Amino acid sequence: MLFFSSQTPLGMPKKNGIPKSLLADIKAVKTRLSGLERPKAILSDIGSLKSRLSNLEKAHASINKELKNVSDALKRQDSTIAQLGKKPAKKEKRKPSEYNLFLKDKMSAGMSMVDAVKAWKEKEGGSSSPSSSMRQPGQDWQSPSQQY
Repeated sequence: MLFFSSQTPLGMPKKNGIPKSLLADIKAVKTRLSGLERPKAILSDIGSLKSRLSNLEKAHASINKELKNVSDALKRQDSTIAQLGKKPAKKEKRKPSEYNLFLKDKMSAGMSMVDAVKAWKEKEGGSSSPSSSMRQPGQDWQSPSQQY
């Protein structure tokens, strides 16, 4: 007689459903099977976690580079702003030349500029200094134009 046969023996009462011992055996086999399948699933999860971790590390490295670039740019901007905030040092005034002082003196005394220049020429022409052969500062405007 078959265990799952639809016919029941005459002397035995008819039972409904699958016997409890058989259900317990099926349940035990299923738990063993799921236990065997878990390591495979865990290994695949570990592989995906490793790839995700490497992707996160790459992203972290690129963000660190970008952050360093931004901080360097901010430092440069800070130094530029600090330099813009400083007042520039005053330039030292040039000392006026002897020629300019002479002209200023003569013109403040009421002499015209042309007369003051003539007086300078006479003063320089009368002195026998080694620099008399050199062109004097004020004579530039009298030099002939150069031909090109």
